[in-house]
Amino acid sequence: MNNKIVDAFRKLIDINTPIIYINDYDFVRVDEIIRKVVGNKKVFEWNPVTGTTDFISKQSKGGFDSQTLEDFLETKYSDEVAIEKYLVLKEVHDFIDEPKVKALLALMSQRKLYDREYETTIIIVSSVINVPIEIEKYVSYLEIDFPDENEINRLIDEHIEVNFYDKTKFNDEDREKLMPSLKGMTAFEIDRMLDMAMSSNGSLSAEDTEMILRQKKQMVRKSGLLELIDTPESLDDIGGLNYLKGYLERKAKIVKHLSDAIKFGVTMPKGVFIVGMPGCGKSLCAKASASLFEAPLLKLDMGSMMGKYVGESEKNLRKAIRIAEAAAPCVLWIDEIEKAFSGVGGENSDVLTRMFGYFLSWMQDKKSSVYVIATANNADKLPPELKRKGRFDEIFCVNLPNKDERKAIFEVHLNKKLCPKENIDYLQLVNGTEGFNGADIESVVNETVENCFLNGKRALSTQNLLDMVKKTVCISMSCKKQINDMKNAFSESCFKDATTGEVTNIRV
Repeated sequence: MNNKIVDAFRKLIDINTPIIYINDYDFVRVDEIIRKVVGNKKVFEWNPVTGTTDFISKQSKGGFDSQTLEDFLETKYSDEVAIEKYLVLKEVHDFIDEPKVKALLALMSQRKLYDREYETTIIIVSSVINVPIEIEKYVSYLEIDFPDENEINRLIDEHIEVNFYDKTKFNDEDREKLMPSLKGMTAFEIDRMLDMAMSSNGSLSAEDTEMILRQKKQMVRKSGLLELIDTPESLDDIGGLNYLKGYLERKAKIVKHLSDAIKFGVTMPKGVFIVGMPGCGKSLCAKASASLFEAPLLKLDMGSMMGKYVGESEKNLRKAIRIAEAAAPCVLWIDEIEKAFSGVGGENSDVLTRMFGYFLSWMQDKKSSVYVIATANNADKLPPELKRKGRFDEIFCVNLPNKDERKAIFEVHLNKKLCPKENIDYLQLVNGTEGFNGADIESVVNETVENCFLNGKRALSTQNLLDMVKKTVCISMSCKKQINDMKNAFSESCFKDATTGEVTNIRV
């Protein structure tokens, strides 16, 4: 059991917190924590299935549905016996909005704060967060951290013992390779993963990593907060952006040798902010970085953070960041960050402002090896606090590719194609694709190869590609107004060029 959680729980009790809210679904683990903290004190439980329930035996004290939550709270509120006791309310998120329930919780909280002889602490344990505004000020949240490496190792050892598996067949190398895939999951989920590994082949080894990652991807997706992205891309798949690629290689080297780097005095890498034209490689850089760092890529969708209950949005963001930190070292990709935070400071943006403040504080004080890559098509409306040094290590701008970059992009995509090719004149291709972005060039290559196959061509030629170039409506033509607007927005903002490393602004 994580001692940090136990200590945090005790501290909330010591400071006379009326209501402690635990957002978790592993009730067995939560019960263990409660028992460890409260010891032999009186504990009364209520849940929607068995009503008033014995906390130890889990037996109903008067038959099913014998007492409503309202009756249970009213009885405990009227109790004049001056003893220290705890009320554990499980899965009450559908009942907590009832007027009398809210009123009783508020009255019990006030009595806890002002009546020294009334020592009743309410512990809400629920898989869903729902805190009515009437009692919000009395509630403190207890964060159940994800298991650290010591706890994960303990869980692994327990499974080996329970299954009578020969420990000599599970060496340190197996343990080291399994560890990253098990990080960022609850103890309950880790138990299930290890059970599946044991039942699939009767053993536990590094070979189970692939199966665990498949299951983990589903779990992360179910959370609705993060997505675990496959990363087959590498820096070799990116044409141009040479300075940015070199920069990322340096940071990857630090992360891979983080302990030695920190001892030497190197600052923990925070991440990069990449802004610029759509279709020019921002997302590709994020995906390729995960392969470069040899770490999982977690994608954060800020839109999925927004919840309907008071405090739920901030809670979702904290949970998503906790998952990322537990999975460290990892790359956290925040795509189109401008859609999330461009409204900060406007009317009716209190929730967004609080989320933004929490994100900034985390970025500023971050100690974990979570490398953040944020991408944006337009950073002009983003608050300046996000763009200053200390949040990200550097901000890069990605422009429409120049001639050398367009040649490199053509080479990357043509080298992937297995079809025969005649001598390709890259100079003609480069001269004919002014204003094309990387996505446009990829489309030209793909469409040309498809046409050659359908028309029975024996080989791909420069003329085939040029014919397709003439038929392609590139981004500079299809989004001319938007690009001009971006140019005007960026005309007074300078960033480091991802190709040359020079200070510049967005060009078109």
